[in-house]
Amino acid sequence: MDKKLASIIKYFAVFEYFPSFKEVYTFFPEKISKKRLKILYEAKKYTVGEYSKKISKKKLQNWRFRTYIKFISLFPQIKLVGLSGSIAMMNARIDDDIDLFIITKKDHLFTARFLATIIAFIMGLKRPLGLKKASDKVCLNLFFEESNLKVPKFKQTLFVGHEVLQMKPIINKDYTYERFLQANQWVFRLFPNAPFPVISSEATEKSLPAGRQVAKRNKLGDWLENFLKQLQLYLIRKHQTTEIITDTQLWFHPVDFGKKLKL
Repeated sequence: MDKKLASIIKYFAVFEYFPSFKEVYTFFPEKISKKRLKILYEAKKYTVGEYSKKISKKKLQNWRFRTYIKFISLFPQIKLVGLSGSIAMMNARIDDDIDLFIITKKDHLFTARFLATIIAFIMGLKRPLGLKKASDKVCLNLFFEESNLKVPKFKQTLFVGHEVLQMKPIINKDYTYERFLQANQWVFRLFPNAPFPVISSEATEKSLPAGRQVAKRNKLGDWLENFLKQLQLYLIRKHQTTEIITDTQLWFHPVDFGKKLKL
């Protein structure tokens, strides 16, 4: 047990972060009682850095960032915006940007990305291409369309499992966050102590992006989506390195920690 606890602490140490007891319990790799784990945890005496918490709160309370989130929440093409990376763990450093994960409406992936990106640019929040340190800028590094919420098999690693559970939704329409977790049940096999989301059948029915709820097609919207898709694919491919681009998922991660950590 002690070795398993040490492995969790070691994992978070890579990101210069000390996990709370709740986080240790969530990511413990086997079923265990809170009481038993608490004894082991207290013996280690690991605590979350208060300084990093203050920095993270300051970034999230910045009026420009709060205005940006309120603005993009108005668009129906955007169903979920979540904090990811260090800011999701309240472990950001002064020069860190704010990583965001966005889930879009079905058939509106590239329209939603365009809106989120152009508004960030207008507000002076877009992280410049190639810039390693971009304090308080937003990094739009992950987009999923609601018709394909499952992380692909080759990405179902320990690292990505952490990222899935650590993501903190700040915009969540139509139970999109809950549906995202339900679509990625593989993370609960890795971390059996993590709470599994349960939503009612009525709520599921109301939130369906397809199937029994048939959405009306909008010819103008379809044309705009296709136009923005071709435009963005052209621009992305000019600088593409390790990015993963599909019709329903966009992964923009300059550093693949999963490969770096071999997890």
